Amino acid sequence: MIKSFTATTREIDDPKYAVSEIMTALDLEKNLLKNSIGIISCFSEFVETGVLKAICDALPFDCIGTTTCLCASGQEIDQLLFAITVLTSDDCEFKTTKATISEDFESTVRESIDTLFKSSPHNDPIGRDEIKPTLFLGYFPLIKTIGSDVILATLDKAIGGIPVFGTVAVDHKMDYSTALTIHNGEAYRDVLVLGAIYGSIEMKFEVASINEDNFRKQRAIITESNGNILIGVNGKSAIEYLEEIGLTKEEIANGLGVIPLIVDHKDGTKPVARAVFATTPEGYVVCGGAMPVGATLAIGRVDVADVLSTSETSLKPLLKEDSVLISYSCIARYLVLQTNSSAEAEKIQNVVDGKNNYIFTISGGEICPLVDSEGVLKNYFHNYTNVFCRLR
Repeated sequence: MIKSFTATTREIDDPKYAVSEIMTALDLEKNLLKNSIGIISCFSEFVETGVLKAICDALPFDCIGTTTCLCASGQEIDQLLFAITVLTSDDCEFKTTKATISEDFESTVRESIDTLFKSSPHNDPIGRDEIKPTLFLGYFPLIKTIGSDVILATLDKAIGGIPVFGTVAVDHKMDYSTALTIHNGEAYRDVLVLGAIYGSIEMKFEVASINEDNFRKQRAIITESNGNILIGVNGKSAIEYLEEIGLTKEEIANGLGVIPLIVDHKDGTKPVARAVFATTPEGYVVCGGAMPVGATLAIGRVDVADVLSTSETSLKPLLKEDSVLISYSCIARYLVLQTNSSAEAEKIQNVVDGKNNYIFTISGGEICPLVDSEGVLKNYFHNYTNVFCRLR
């Protein structure tokens, strides 16, 4: 069983004071069990001022996470916030690793994964004699030249389909130049950070995505693609199809990141939303995740009411005594809220109502398993969603 406790600080300039505030709130002597791991979300300036490293150096366990542009825990919600949730257990174990993501990263990921599997007399499905983690927590770098879904596919292959839950780093800048993953006080632009949880745990996942009432009625079939590049729809170029259903080239170009494409894999899992990142001279559309041939495509719409209602509806069934909630919400949802940018965090806070420890973070992309028609969890990368994981 996993227990949890949380702490926050707004002290961004004085590392000693920030450490004191965090350590007092965590009260490790009282709360810490045999094995522990820390999950961190923070504004990127906590990295620059040395507060992140000072806090991690003071803690007797590994810490993983990302920078963000807004996070929340307990009664605190802010952009300029450092939040940590500690998972601790007497009968579960935790290990961490990291892998640099470059053009040829498959072997690097595999090597880092190998450190998280332990010797065992039993063969696992991918032919290694190991004790396997029950769950991976994944913190992905925001790399414009390598899609997060590509990284996830490589990771999923290396771990044999074990559930992965996590987020992509993001920050408050237009170019995301300080979007960083975190591992033990160090922050990285190009590093995948992983936490492995071993043992018998109760885990449940939910995805708050775009309400089906906000899907256009027209449905189409993806007829050609290359990873996250949407090439053909219904036998036409992607741009031709979008124009055919009423969108102009200007609307498509100006709506980058605002027009959700809804992809139904037709395998019994919930449809996933994909952001539009760019268009090409050939009439292709660059999307925020894989666009598999044969999947059904629809156009979605996201608004303030949808963001708040879907989060509340998805979160309520997860509330359970003695559990911890991790919530990662897409920056596209955050941007839809405009001047009331903390509204979704406030909704989460109000629904939780002090009954559970939780951490909420704005995300550059969400990683959360979905259950297919046969009841099997499959790992998926998401856009426009708020993903939830409940652990106990």
